Amino acid sequence: MTEIVLTFDPSLGHMYHNFPLLSFLPCAPVRFVPPPVYYYLSNPDTPSDEYGRAILAPYGIRKIEASLKKFSKLQCDVAHPRYIQRFIGPDTKIIGVNTMDPLGIGPLTLTFNNAGRERSWVTEEVDGLFRKINVLRREKCPKAKLIVGGYGEWEFEHRPEMLDYWSIDYAVQGEMDDLIHILFEQLIEDSIDESIFMFGYKSTDFDSSGHPRTRYKKDPNGKFICRNPSSKYKLPSIEQIPTIVNPAISGQVEIMRGCGIDCDFCEVTTRPLRHYPPAKVLEEVKVNLRAGIKNAWLITDNQWAYMLKKSDYWPNKEAIFELYRTILSFNGVNHINPMHATLAPVAADPELAFGIAKFVRAGPDKHIGVQIGLETGSDRLINLHSRRKALPLKVGVDATWAEIVIEAQRIYNSAYWIPAYTILFGQEGEEDEDNWDTIGLINAMAAENLYFTVTPMALVNLGSLRGTNRLTDIYRNLTPAQAALIYVCWRNTKRMAEALAWRLSKDNPVFRVLTSMILNLGAYIWLHTIERYLVKINPEAERAIEKAKRYAETKKMGTDFNKLREEFKSMKIRA
Repeated sequence: MTEIVLTFDPSLGHMYHNFPLLSFLPCAPVRFVPPPVYYYLSNPDTPSDEYGRAILAPYGIRKIEASLKKFSKLQCDVAHPRYIQRFIGPDTKIIGVNTMDPLGIGPLTLTFNNAGRERSWVTEEVDGLFRKINVLRREKCPKAKLIVGGYGEWEFEHRPEMLDYWSIDYAVQGEMDDLIHILFEQLIEDSIDESIFMFGYKSTDFDSSGHPRTRYKKDPNGKFICRNPSSKYKLPSIEQIPTIVNPAISGQVEIMRGCGIDCDFCEVTTRPLRHYPPAKVLEEVKVNLRAGIKNAWLITDNQWAYMLKKSDYWPNKEAIFELYRTILSFNGVNHINPMHATLAPVAADPELAFGIAKFVRAGPDKHIGVQIGLETGSDRLINLHSRRKALPLKVGVDATWAEIVIEAQRIYNSAYWIPAYTILFGQEGEEDEDNWDTIGLINAMAAENLYFTVTPMALVNLGSLRGTNRLTDIYRNLTPAQAALIYVCWRNTKRMAEALAWRLSKDNPVFRVLTSMILNLGAYIWLHTIERYLVKINPEAERAIEKAKRYAETKKMGTDFNKLREEFKSMKIRA
């Protein structure tokens, strides 16, 4: 039997009809999304082989697998969650589970589920997986260690009692590509070298001036493990990060780590920038191609920071284009999608978006999706928490933040990009006027019939302010302006569902009709449900929502959309 069994949160293994944004469905409350609807929309599942191994798996677990296969002699398999019983047996020593949002307190799920008052589908599926694992452990390998890791590890720092609830032995924090084999071997021997690892996790406190500072907090219960900050083993360089050996879901391949923007609420920016050279990226693309995945989904927290050289944050356009050329030059690749990007670099240099759209032959029936943190429409909040997000431009000098956003949005749409924005409410120092600035921005872009989605998220501090906010009932003190902002975001989602549900679906015609009908009806019901709920918890929200339905800024200037579309069409680029 397998000595190390790796698996993942089942919600990370659904394919969601290959429909953009449906991957957020697990954030929804179980009470409002009936099981038949959830399981239909989440299908199909990632495939498995005849033994039950996952043919496609989340990228994070593929990295752990690659490290173990390269550095360790322990037998390791990535089990499909549905068939994990085939792998856990008397020889099993470690069971590792990759998670994204296990407790349903990620920013989006927190918003949907009222700070955990409602049970989310992601928690429902994670709970089922851990229960299944623990039954198998008791029956077959009671001494095997159950370990949880991935982006969702921080949630156990807020609710450590859940480790005991699910009989989890350890939660592992941080990048471990170069050390995971050492950690697993030491856990098996019950002998942790504390010069390499520490029982604790990265946290934040404040100095005498009130400024946040990073600290490592020791865990007296020994449940949390992270890299010892004093260890000779620093964060892995690109050369120390192994190439995946089996394919990742959606053709995911990493091109860099870190982003350099320094938003104080974001964890990603705490990691130093490291860039994969195009040849190393191509190695992973080839692994995915062997499984028939012809799309390369570039994992990056900010594509425009790839191979960044200048401190003023002007993108290295030549290096970005060379990356795309290298990948597309390989026989079999027919599309590339970036995971995350930002707005200001495109507003400063439209050729960034135009060039990539040319490379991938984007058009009316082939859009480029990208996730972008818009955060707010307020100059004041951007300058307070995310000043570098406007680079290479400067808010208040080159333009307002809203003007930068609208200019970039027009450029993206003119080149057939559809941004999926997130915004935050409840930021430190937020005032009602900041929320009305954001409402005006969203309404102004919608009035132009620009294509974008925008998802409201409750603030969760994970950057330099990591762990400084308490996860309380976010609706208890919801202001009318915040309620109006939430409503406007979902009203725009309804608009986009009506405009694009049919066009963007990849199913056969019968399923396209069914999926489109469900999404359109669901958007309609959700919008009216959220409006009634917001008014119920705060009667003053009714007037604010009515105001928001008509509220729009009229001062936003920028380049004419039709002119941008003509510029895109006429642009020549070397393929």
